[in-house]
This record gives sequence, C-alpha cells and structure tokens, in this order.
Amino acid sequence: MIFYLAIPLTLLLYWLTRQLYRRLPLPFINPVLIPMLLLMGLISYLGLSLADYQAGAHPIHLLLEPAVVALAIPLYQQASQIRARLKPILICCSLSVLISVLVTFVTCSLMPVPPEIVSSIATRSITTPLAMSVSTSLGGIAAIAAAIVVLVGILGAVIGFPLLKLFGVTDPQAEGLAMGACSHAVGTAAAAERGTSQGAFASLALVACGLLTAILAPILFALYHALLG
Repeated sequence: MIFYLAIPLTLLLYWLTRQLYRRLPLPFINPVLIPMLLLMGLISYLGLSLADYQAGAHPIHLLLEPAVVALAIPLYQQASQIRARLKPILICCSLSVLISVLVTFVTCSLMPVPPEIVSSIATRSITTPLAMSVSTSLGGIAAIAAAIVVLVGILGAVIGFPLLKLFGVTDPQAEGLAMGACSHAVGTAAAAERGTSQGAFASLALVACGLLTAILAPILFALYHALLG
C-alpha cells in the first residue's frame, strides 16, 4: 500500500507543513524536516517497507537534479553583482571549505574515529552527489556521507538564518553565501525563498564549495594521515 501512497502522502505532508510555516514562521517548522520525521515515524510504527516507499517516491527523486539546476536562474539574474565581488566570494568559499574539513579532522583526532568515518564526515557541507563521490575516493562510506549531508542541510536550513541574525549578519549576499557554503542544496533552497540575491549567492557558494572540496579534501586528508603517522 505504501508504494501507491508514497507520492501523495509525501506531497500532502510537505504542503501541510508549508501552510503551517506561513501561519507560524518558526525555524523548526521546516518543510523538509517535519515531513521526513513524520514519514519515518509512520513507516516505523506501522512496520511498512522502506524499500516500497522509496520505489513509490522515486519520481520525486528524479526531480531533484532539475531542481538543483534551476537554482542557476537567480545566479544568472545576479551575474553582474557576482562578477563585481568574485574575489571576496572565492576567498570566503575557500575559507569555508578549509574550516569545515579541518574542524572535522581536529575533532576526530581527539576521539577514536576510524579513517573511513572521518572521510565520510569531512564532506558534509557539499551537495550529496559530490559528497558521496569525494568521500568514496577518500576511502569513506557513501551511505554515511549522504546521511550526514542530509542532516547538515536540514540543520542549516532550520537554524541558519536565526543564527546569522543573532550575529548581526543581515546583508542578503552574505546570508546567501553562508547558507550555500554550509548547508548546500537544502540551505540554498531556503535562501532562495528569502530573496533573489540570497538565492543567487547561495547557488554560487554551493557550486564553488563543491568544487573546492573536491580539490582540497584529498590534499588535506593526505596531510591528516601524514601527521598522525
């Protein structure tokens, strides 16, 4: 039964969460987080087949790639502003990648974490396909990398803007860069809802951080192993 109800149930929960968020705009009422938790609880409580749900919802999965490509539209609309600020944007994205990977290495070095888990966590701030590919090339586990990416994206979408507001970051371009760099596609989608400028700069950060991580992560991972002996 869940095979046939997968799409309508998913869309219904998403729509209801969106309507609730419009009436009660609290950060944790996230259209990605709430339906996911409700579906997990429902499948677990009723003992339904996760494989059947995934098969039934597969058409939604096929729309993810076009949805990510569509994020290039605000990028094109803000092209002139991006060109004018390209140097600081690239510096910010580079620092974001370095800090993300290095914090992972430092934290994991303080605990007995296996190398394959370290390489799976290190790619947490880039979009899922890239994270899985880079993580696998480093000897990580693609499934763990994907799960970590999803969790980080949802967490960023929930607390990202409130956290930026707390630290006095109100510039739309800075908001977009921060969300795209730290919360990849989910954060970029949340930024696009805030405005064209936020969406454009988040899209740019999403792409730039993905490419920079693919380039820098193997080098940093090799240095990490060399330092640990």
